[in-house]
Amino acid sequence: MPRYKQSSINEVSRRTNLAELVSGYVHLKRNGTSHVGLCPFHKEKTPSFHVDEDKQLFYCFGCGAGGNVFDFVMRAENLDFVDALRFLAQRCGVTLEEEKSFSGPQHEEAANLRKRILEMNRLAARHFYENLSAVGSEVAVSYMQKRGLDRKTAVKFGIGFAPESWSDLIDFLKEKGYTPEEMVTAGLAVKNDKGRIYDKFRNRLMFPIIDVRGNVIAFGGRALGEDNAKYMNSPETPVFHKGRNLFALNLAKQTGMKEGLILVEGYMDVISLYQRGITNVVAGLGTALTDEQARLLKRYANQVYVCYDSDEAGQQAAQKAIKLLTEADNIVKVVSYTGAKDPDEFIQKKGVESFRALLKSANESVEYQLLRLRQRFDIYDLSQKISFLEEAAKILADIESEMAREAYIKRVSVETDISVESIRTEVSKLIYYKNKKQVNKTLYDERTPERLSTARSDLTKEQSTATYKTERTLLNLIFYHRRVFETVQETVSKEWFSSELHQELFQRILEYRKNNEEVQASAFLTEIAEETLKKAAVSVLYISFEGDSVLAAKEAALKLEEEYLKKRAVKLAGEGKVKEANEIYRRIKERRG
Repeated sequence: MPRYKQSSINEVSRRTNLAELVSGYVHLKRNGTSHVGLCPFHKEKTPSFHVDEDKQLFYCFGCGAGGNVFDFVMRAENLDFVDALRFLAQRCGVTLEEEKSFSGPQHEEAANLRKRILEMNRLAARHFYENLSAVGSEVAVSYMQKRGLDRKTAVKFGIGFAPESWSDLIDFLKEKGYTPEEMVTAGLAVKNDKGRIYDKFRNRLMFPIIDVRGNVIAFGGRALGEDNAKYMNSPETPVFHKGRNLFALNLAKQTGMKEGLILVEGYMDVISLYQRGITNVVAGLGTALTDEQARLLKRYANQVYVCYDSDEAGQQAAQKAIKLLTEADNIVKVVSYTGAKDPDEFIQKKGVESFRALLKSANESVEYQLLRLRQRFDIYDLSQKISFLEEAAKILADIESEMAREAYIKRVSVETDISVESIRTEVSKLIYYKNKKQVNKTLYDERTPERLSTARSDLTKEQSTATYKTERTLLNLIFYHRRVFETVQETVSKEWFSSELHQELFQRILEYRKNNEEVQASAFLTEIAEETLKKAAVSVLYISFEGDSVLAAKEAALKLEEEYLKKRAVKLAGEGKVKEANEIYRRIKERRG
């Protein structure tokens, strides 16, 4: 694993504007000195994700995710530090210089684990592919022929075969120097209650899941015999998160911004369409579409065509997908068809030109939702017409564009013979209450930097809320204000901090300040490998303090010392050392005057 000079890392950080970088993933709005948007790392309706352009930090008040440019890319792209550094270096045109020492043991261990898993996956994919030509692969070849897949397609997608064996892949990877425990971690093997380890995928047609950088990160397997699980996917691993990736995006990404991306449900749908020349197609990974996948599509597509199965379950899944895609600011169209259960069957029955015609006639997402609604209600029946209008108003209220909303209001008016004014009033009422609810929640939940300490995910049972806030304030002041650092470095003891997390952070900050005349929060975070400590550091450093920093630091230090002395006195009294305990209480009283 190459290691890079700190000067190279600093140059990448200096040339990367965090707000600009994040804007490629999240729609940000300026709010004073920071930028605010919906968090890309958890589902939310009220924006709680902040980017401080001056400090080059991001922080989510909802889930606690935070860090610098490298931390953001590591999370957003599912990369380790070294790969995130390379990703950003390429983006900003920095040539990285190698050196012998760079990262701590934890960085190195995590990076090596990822590297070994990715290499195992690559070897496994090759092994599965070669199995298609081995003795005993007739069942897999027969299935591919039945589904109309040719050899060229198998090569393009790396399709392979996992035989009916408990140890075919394990034996192969052992020869390559990997341990069974590593295979379990990689999701290639399973360990049962008795400690026996065996192949996870058996008697299945195998589909490698490849990320946009060309890494094999996981597998999907289609059962070739009688099995309750028709499709099986790799579990979550250090290199694979189902909700953050899409099948075949590595192949479709080049055309997404020109032609849009077609979102289907199954791997076979993707492969069947691709084989017939429809190359801008992707699929989820065995679960319902996630908000992270919706944002991923936004990055690679100018619009998304939802083309799910034609049955009721497929159409309900499409409705949910439309909502997530719209919330992620995608332009959404919906492909509807009859006479086939899924896109694979449709294109095999009716041909590629018929499928292209479906794309051309695809409905806007609002139109599709209204069409679905009309199928549920008889608008010639008065009570059903009213129900239809109530549900339609909810759909119309979610349209962001006033012009588009007005156009659909007029169309619904014509179809139902209800006045435009009546429908507009109902829609406006829903928008008003939705906005009011959002404003109230924002006012209630908003956390300005000065109130950051209310996000207390790292608050321990040993800490009171007041102590927790005081400790965080002092840590922040020591980091950002040199006069505070010079004042307290010899007078404040780490034992005054009531949690091991804050004690460790105090030590790290002192060490960093001693070695750096000018401080940068983003550079400091680069030196922290421990996830829990980094999370605490980000939430502390995101605070902006106004006022006399030295006076505030002295007051905070006195409070912490007094709190520490009280706890010590209680402990001494419990040990029967009453005289020593009383002496401490006397000193505290004298200080108060």
